[in-house]
Amino acid sequence: MAVGVLATGSGLFLFAGAAVGLSLAFQKLPDVGLLQGYVPYETTMIYDDKDRLLAAVHGQQNRVVVPLGEIPREVRNAVIAAEDVRFFYHRGIDPRGIVRAFLVDLAGGRAEQGASTLTQQLAKNLFLTDSKTIRRKLADAWLAIQIERRYSKDQILELYLNQVYWGHNAYGIEAASETYFNKGVRKLNLPEAALLAGLLGGPERFNPYRDAKLAKLHQVHVLRNMYQAGFITKGQLQAALTYPLHYPKEPPLVRESYRAPYFTNYLLEHLVNRFGKDMVYRGGLRVHTTLDLQLQDYAQALLRKAIARSGKAHHFSQGAIVAIDPHTGAIRVMVGGRDWNQSKFNRVVQALRQPGSSFKPFLYLTAFAEGVTPAMRLDDTPASYVAGNGKLWTPENYDHEHYGDIPLRRALEVSDNVIAVKLMDRVGVDHVIETAHQLGISSPLSPDMSLALGTSAVTPLDMCSAYGVFATYGLRTEPIAYTTIADRSGAIIARQVPHLRQVFPADPVKVLDDVLQGVILRGTGYAASIVGRPAAGKTGTTSDFRDAWFIGFTPDLVTAVWVGNDNDTPMTSGSAGGDICAPLWGKFMLLADRAFPVTPFAKPPARLLGPPPATPRPKAATASASPKIPAPRRPSKVLPTPAETGAGKPPRRPALRAAPFSP
Repeated sequence: MAVGVLATGSGLFLFAGAAVGLSLAFQKLPDVGLLQGYVPYETTMIYDDKDRLLAAVHGQQNRVVVPLGEIPREVRNAVIAAEDVRFFYHRGIDPRGIVRAFLVDLAGGRAEQGASTLTQQLAKNLFLTDSKTIRRKLADAWLAIQIERRYSKDQILELYLNQVYWGHNAYGIEAASETYFNKGVRKLNLPEAALLAGLLGGPERFNPYRDAKLAKLHQVHVLRNMYQAGFITKGQLQAALTYPLHYPKEPPLVRESYRAPYFTNYLLEHLVNRFGKDMVYRGGLRVHTTLDLQLQDYAQALLRKAIARSGKAHHFSQGAIVAIDPHTGAIRVMVGGRDWNQSKFNRVVQALRQPGSSFKPFLYLTAFAEGVTPAMRLDDTPASYVAGNGKLWTPENYDHEHYGDIPLRRALEVSDNVIAVKLMDRVGVDHVIETAHQLGISSPLSPDMSLALGTSAVTPLDMCSAYGVFATYGLRTEPIAYTTIADRSGAIIARQVPHLRQVFPADPVKVLDDVLQGVILRGTGYAASIVGRPAAGKTGTTSDFRDAWFIGFTPDLVTAVWVGNDNDTPMTSGSAGGDICAPLWGKFMLLADRAFPVTPFAKPPARLLGPPPATPRPKAATASASPKIPAPRRPSKVLPTPAETGAGKPPRRPALRAAPFSP
């Protein structure tokens, strides 16, 4: 009896002393009216085109704000039972709780029982420090009283549930739910809610990643408190106590942060440039992107398998795949390398590589626009040209064989180098450069004859986007990575829509498409064939086999594939785009193009294709008039302008050059 009187008297004494202290110090404390406009830091969420989560982007605080009405009652009651069972019965501070805490501390012989209400904890988290002093306790008590006077219990509980720390960088109940159960708070059940509520007394000590048994003990304590408070029945208690809890194998900071990391980081750089770092990492944006996560994962797996299967034999260690919807500019896939964890360098947008013969379509398109037809014949007998260093340069074919007088259609199908340079000489280098830039190539192009063989460096993204103009018959739109961005309230603050514009006449493009289909049907790109679907494209293989490409398209999707080495070392001899990249492209497009109906390419006017092949006239048996027919399935090799030594070898470029960021 004496102990009870002593405890009660001590509790009242403490309470009276607190009141006096509060009345003296309250004027220096923050105005709780600031809560009216309080906006907590919130995690930005990035989704793919089907609303699948790609990334939760945040600074020091991982938080997603959830309205109280969307938080299950079991979760709310579990937190109240764990932290402040009399929450709905006090006005900020709880005298009974203070007395109860004092008695527990007295029995234990040390101060270990907290007496702070939810409102006091909220006040401390928002306005004060974690210092364990009488002054700080008086301050949070005073602030709690002021908060209770101005805000409803529901408002206070919502603020608390979205503000409090749950461990592993999770702030707020939604982030906690995702961290410990890999699902949103709306899907939590009673046992899971009790587990989370049990963490609040020591989030870093009690969490299941550190000590699952200790976390379970605290969950049991919360469940029993809920039963004693009348929040659950005895049957619910028993069922919850035996419910098996399952956690992810590792906390989110250990798991890979982002899905599709090459794409996600490309997008983040653009967002930070536009909105600033604070808005992106703390503003709670909702970003809906153009990426198809299923295709992205498939493309990433294909590239890894190709490198694992063929990389050692062909001596290449990296690759890139990018796919774009040519009608909208939407980036559907962006695989910037074999493994993000090993290399953050995004080869789709940062690597400048020579395209080899995959550049030839820009040359042929220029010629077709000037009235040349695919039926026009040129002789591929070697010819010499004066290079920029004043020395003679004689381009050669891949196998050093020559086929005499052949039509341009066949020359592009087998990627004849000699005829490509002769055609460049006919239409003019400057005109070809103008065409390439009109279609979307943004990097500088060297104004010399070797450009016909793809000696100026480009990025895979530029090449993919430019080929998209072939699929849309001269229409172009810039590549885009997102469709809409909403702020934390759901209001749309940014929207990207396609702005198609005619950058090249349609008829010459249709002629080129007709010819490029032959590259896959009977030329160097035969391995890219998609059974039952029309497709067009071009292989590319550079000098000394340093780069291999295949870039192709259907009427609905364009995809570029590149492989090589970051240090610019050559692959093994014979490692050509038609042998490595074309099959990879075909496997990817076989799945990717299923989303679209089978659509044929538009037919060009017959007059633009030229007369049908005539029976060849007999010629003298000379090397320049050889009766050989160009064999199909031959990749092309680039032989650019001679080096300054005049030895006839191509100039060496820097091992790796980064392109400027241009989303």
